[in-house]
Amino acid sequence: MQVLETVRLTMHRLQASDAAFILRLVNEPSWLRYIGDKGVRTLEDAEQYINNGPGDMYRRFGFGLWLVKRKSDDEAIGI
Repeated sequence: MQVLETVRLTMHRLQASDAAFILRLVNEPSWLRYIGDKGVRTLEDAEQYINNGPGDMYRRFGFGLWLVKRKSDDEAIGI
């Protein structure tokens, strides 16, 4: 579900299909240093992270983290 669009970016709710990006993101050295180790080591862990974190926020509060993508190449660049 797309939430927002700008001239260069799109943003949507995180979903299970974003697990590969989340797996890479939460294991980057800067994430580990400044945010912390979330224990996400596999695609299945990443899917659980999405479901138990942002997914739970969407269900409980109606909002949560969004995946940010560049329109030019549809590349995920952050949350």
